[in-house]
Amino acid sequence: MRYDARKEKWTPMEIKGVQGYFSDARIDRDSVPEEYHFWELADCDSDGMPCRYRSAILVNFFGTFITTGELPIDDEETQTGYVEPEEWSFTGESSVPCYALADTARKKHEPG
Repeated sequence: MRYDARKEKWTPMEIKGVQGYFSDARIDRDSVPEEYHFWELADCDSDGMPCRYRSAILVNFFGTFITTGELPIDDEETQTGYVEPEEWSFTGESSVPCYALADTARKKHEPG
């Protein structure tokens, strides 16, 4: 089952210097504001730490990460990026509603 991004709360997170928002739910990508890139994260062996990301994760799902910035792809063939423990962190304690994310992204892309 996938959840509607507009009904979830999002926690600020950073991966490889790219700031975005995290949800531990499987999110329906069609419900994410169009300004955001959509990534799913996996943990290695259920250790509670993300170790890779790509557009869809089937095994060891950790959560969903959305960002206005691009994450680097480490393996072009599988379109996968890898995350070392020191390359990610939660950057805020409060959760943000999805409509606030859309407003933030639009302001970031407005001219002037």
